[in-house]
Amino acid sequence: MRINNIDQDSLTAVRERASREGSIPMERHIEGEFRLEGSPMFVAEMKTETTRVIVTADEPRILGGQGVHGTPLSYVLFGIMACFASTLAIEASQAGITMGKLSVRGHIYYDLAPVVTDKEGPIIKRLVLEVISDKDLSGILDRAEKKCPALYLAKNPIPVEVKQVQ
Repeated sequence: MRINNIDQDSLTAVRERASREGSIPMERHIEGEFRLEGSPMFVAEMKTETTRVIVTADEPRILGGQGVHGTPLSYVLFGIMACFASTLAIEASQAGITMGKLSVRGHIYYDLAPVVTDKEGPIIKRLVLEVISDKDLSGILDRAEKKCPALYLAKNPIPVEVKQVQ
């Protein structure tokens, strides 16, 4: 059975597995290429369980890019929005709420000065997600915010390793 486009049987199975095993480690890996000429500037292939998707990006013209394809930061915002919407749909379905509509508006506010100069300071200033639904979701917004992996990534420092490999 699907509620809010979430397969409840799959959700039940993974919840039972998590209860039994205590942890379900997962990984995602993507390899992309920055093109030194033309547009798109960056191309990557993302593999899903059933297909492969080619994703492209350009920097905006203000940063010397072509401005033809979506920007990397737009994809970050898109990923956060998609992850939060899915998490919210999961939480709503678990609370017995069947929605007829769920939309998310995302807003990211940032400063380019630290990107293009030696100026110190935060680059990302604020992230705002606005939820539009035909149902009252106020009781589960906080739960979804705490459980969304992409929001967790945005809100919490995590180990990051940057290295050159051959």
